[in-house]
Amino acid sequence: MKTKKLLSALLISSIMLSFAACKKEEPVETTTEATTTVMESETSETTTTEETTTAETEPVLYDPNIPYAVNPITGVQDMDPENEGNKPITIVVNNVYAAMPQRGVSQADAIFEYETEGGISRLLCVFADVNTIPEIGSLRSARVVTANLSAGLNAIFVHFGREARVVSYFSSNNIVHIDGNYLCAGKYRSSDYDDGYVDLPSGTFFWRDKDWAAARAIEHTAVSDGVHIKEALEYKGIDLADEDGIVNMMFNFVPDNSVDIANATDTCSSINVYFSASNDDAFFEYNSGDNLYYKSQYGDPQIDENNGQQIAVRNVFVLYVRVALADDGYRTDYFFEEGGSGYYLCDGKIINVTWTKTDVHEPIKIYNEAGEEVEVNRGTSYICLVRSSNADKTTINP
Repeated sequence: MKTKKLLSALLISSIMLSFAACKKEEPVETTTEATTTVMESETSETTTTEETTTAETEPVLYDPNIPYAVNPITGVQDMDPENEGNKPITIVVNNVYAAMPQRGVSQADAIFEYETEGGISRLLCVFADVNTIPEIGSLRSARVVTANLSAGLNAIFVHFGREARVVSYFSSNNIVHIDGNYLCAGKYRSSDYDDGYVDLPSGTFFWRDKDWAAARAIEHTAVSDGVHIKEALEYKGIDLADEDGIVNMMFNFVPDNSVDIANATDTCSSINVYFSASNDDAFFEYNSGDNLYYKSQYGDPQIDENNGQQIAVRNVFVLYVRVALADDGYRTDYFFEEGGSGYYLCDGKIINVTWTKTDVHEPIKIYNEAGEEVEVNRGTSYICLVRSSNADKTTINP
């Protein structure tokens, strides 16, 4: 039943083209077969040129011959079918210099980076399947902006602490969340457990890493993983499954043949995104060998301590949004309802885009200069949400 519902959702989105599964870390090759296959009934002598063109270019993400489900956050058909119809998980991760290195970030299906108070930036890591979440951290507190982004993906929001304003925001918008600050066991070291499972006291599912606690301020030490987060959901009575069994695609994914990128005339070998004076070098460099953009910050590659890998993604979005001080004079407000402009980078190319987010429970939609929804190539994505007043500080290298 879940498969039928997912197929229905994909057909409604008009983003279907048969394609083999691939792992998100590996480069995806465009194949002639995937983009030119036409159904037998459509290749008769009476088929018009217009009909043939439509059949050749209509994208299909789901192949029933492949024993995996389509990941709604990446568009890649590599997800455990048991997770089909389940809500994604969003997790707030620290991104200040004092909290480097991070854990788990290289394995996220998508990452939002955003500015919070004082000009610092944080990450909202998105995982389509709770079972794929590695040990991740350090975890930080919720803000209205991250609650909004999570709701737009119909995700379960995981955070460690929260600002005062977000409490009423959760309730007024029916946002499902877990606050690890109230479910934290204390100091543990994952490496002390041979089977990789940290055995925590009953009713606790988050912990502070002992090694980090010896070298960092305590606020930069909270961690958890998919196994414990899933246990926390069960403990709190939160159902992973969407009640309709349908999870929306994050973007208008196509199988590696985005018309918008194919027709782009501007190249981009690297881009430096300026968030603030304290985080002025969110740097993405394109590698033509694997068609990925590699992320650096604070002058160094952004490395995942779990596996030693640098963050690398297929798609980069730089979206400009009006950001202003909240009424408390300290926190920040994001005016998503106003939309904005920005860039989409993929395969060494860059295009101008506009974007909208019309409601708390709606995802961000990306449009080209013709006002059509942008075709996004399948793969992991990094979305930079940058205050509009800093737009002219973004540096693009062709």
